[in-house]
Amino acid sequence: MGILSNEGKMQKTALKETFSWFAETSKELLIVLDTKGRIKYINASLEKALHYELSEVEGMNYLEFVHKDDRNKSNELLYVLQHNQFFLPYTNRYCRKDGTYITLLWRNAKVTKEGWIQAIAQRVEESSDPLGESMINSIGLSNFFEITDEAAVICDLEGRVLLGNSVFERLYEWKRQEIVGGFLPIIPKHLHHEINDINTELWKGKKIVHRQTFCMKKNGSIIPVALIVAPIIDDNGTFIAVSGIIKDLTELMKKATMIQQQNDSIASQERLLLDITENISDVITLFDITQFKILYASPSIEQLWGISSEEICKNPRVMKGKFYREDLKKMIKMLVSQSVVPRELEYKLKDESKTEERWIRTKITPFADENGQIIKSIGISRDITEWKKQNDTLKKQEKLGALGQLAAGMAHEIRNPLTTVKGLIQLLEEESDNDFYNKIIFKEIEQIESIVTEYLMLANPYEEIKYAHHNINDILTEIIQIMRPEALLHKVEMNKTLGDSLPFIYCEPKQMKQAIMNIFKNALQAMPSGGNMYITTSLLPNGSVAVEVRDEGSGISKEMIDRLGEPFYSNKERGTGLGLMVSYKIIENHCGTIQIESENENGTNVRIILPSEQCDK
Repeated sequence: MGILSNEGKMQKTALKETFSWFAETSKELLIVLDTKGRIKYINASLEKALHYELSEVEGMNYLEFVHKDDRNKSNELLYVLQHNQFFLPYTNRYCRKDGTYITLLWRNAKVTKEGWIQAIAQRVEESSDPLGESMINSIGLSNFFEITDEAAVICDLEGRVLLGNSVFERLYEWKRQEIVGGFLPIIPKHLHHEINDINTELWKGKKIVHRQTFCMKKNGSIIPVALIVAPIIDDNGTFIAVSGIIKDLTELMKKATMIQQQNDSIASQERLLLDITENISDVITLFDITQFKILYASPSIEQLWGISSEEICKNPRVMKGKFYREDLKKMIKMLVSQSVVPRELEYKLKDESKTEERWIRTKITPFADENGQIIKSIGISRDITEWKKQNDTLKKQEKLGALGQLAAGMAHEIRNPLTTVKGLIQLLEEESDNDFYNKIIFKEIEQIESIVTEYLMLANPYEEIKYAHHNINDILTEIIQIMRPEALLHKVEMNKTLGDSLPFIYCEPKQMKQAIMNIFKNALQAMPSGGNMYITTSLLPNGSVAVEVRDEGSGISKEMIDRLGEPFYSNKERGTGLGLMVSYKIIENHCGTIQIESENENGTNVRIILPSEQCDK
């Protein structure tokens, strides 16, 4: 037993000597702490690093040598080691005898049976493994960090840098030795809370955390980045560090900004185009030939057609009732045509209210697909009513001017011999027994005289004109009294409904009577079998005075209405068209208008609109 006891003592002595020899000769930095954190031992390497002898530090609490900013972390990690029996590698800063600090990477530690702590460290600045690469290699990340095209770092659980790759150095301009052991300098102070948020998510078990944020280069410039952060787990499943990929988004953001600018420009152009189409008076429509459907109609269509754009897009057939039959056929033919040539159509809208007629011009421009098949067309419709009026007025003025010049050269030359012939016929009538032929000759001469008189009216319409304020009802009453005998001969009943308290019109009464009497005569002649003629006056909202003469005759076709007022055009067998032409001229000289509405077998309505003293200025 004694021999065995001596052998055991010798073995323990040998082991102790071996441990002492290893501790004193190893380049590793070794420290031993008791249960209260007091230093019990440091080896020669650590003495050399700190510039302290063991005798100078023994019994002192190790935290007295730890940088004040690292004390909480160091204390917490040792607490975890003592109570949970596992160690998380970390770095902290130790104060040397001269007051300077060195950064130590604590690679491993264990707790003895007595509760003491033994820990091994390396100096980060002077270690042959300065970046903790042996630890990183043990988890297989070193190669990855160097071959990736993105900046990458590994930090301990306190956020201190353990490793940074070459891309990181190029992008952020910090050398690895400048950042290892310290907190990441690329995180702006106002964004430190984001790192805390990321760590919280990792501790909750999230495998990968994505975050878009901003990082700072060494020169202080800020760049947009995308962070991809993941936990590093050792072979025992312990969360020991954090890896991060930092993707520079500068170029991507430039492209995104460029794309956004382009999108904004396109959106601005679209808004401008929409504003134009939504507010322009012309009606813009997009028609799908394959579906025979209106895809779009600008809001102005309601003002022009009296139908909302929503209703028309939902059911294009609601427009059918606005077309005359022949115009509808032409429009449909234009829409379904496979011709690539733009086409135009002028047509008149049906107006159920029987107010002023409206003319529309529509231009259809087709669009073909890649096969040359016409699939859509865009239509632009414009109200040309006023243009039509001005054009018609211009044409009539040109005809009147030409006719006036002709009348000026002929009327006086015809009238003088005509008066002589008329006198001689009257003498022959007294002496001759052939009264029948004399009456025919006399009647034809009166017709010629009437035509010459109308010629003279056209040639010099302003002769002896004296304008004054007159009541249109008084003028009409006088005309009705003059025309009533002739109306009785035609078996026509003249019915008048004259508005009360109408404002005066400014006119030459003789000419106004002539213009209205011509219209009365046309109405009487339109009813050879008798009927009713209705004469009404009214005040319009704009202050104008309206005179309407309606008969129950056979009516006038649309084609004939368009030509009324032209010289030598008449729907009567012996008519010259000069009477109505004179009426147009007189009303025009009084700043008024004449509107004629008629349908076959439904009579004719002539509406004269004259300005009054109450008209809008």
